[in-house]
Amino acid sequence: METIVLNIRWAGYLLFAIGLINWRYQNSFEKGAPLWMFGLALIIGTYIPAVSKFMTTKIGAIVIAIAVALLLALAFAA
Repeated sequence: METIVLNIRWAGYLLFAIGLINWRYQNSFEKGAPLWMFGLALIIGTYIPAVSKFMTTKIGAIVIAIAVALLLALAFAA
């Protein structure tokens, strides 16, 4: 369970960093904001026990993986 939480935190850090980079270098809040906001939500969610418990379930991990993949595709397609 702890490994899943750490992986979710790393995904949150990744989205946060890419979101800020997109926001800065593409000069577009619309392109960067969804990335860093979702990344920040992932990081904060791992520290809240009830949210973290849902995130570590099989369905929660699948939903997060799909959302992260779609947001990364959006970041590099823009």
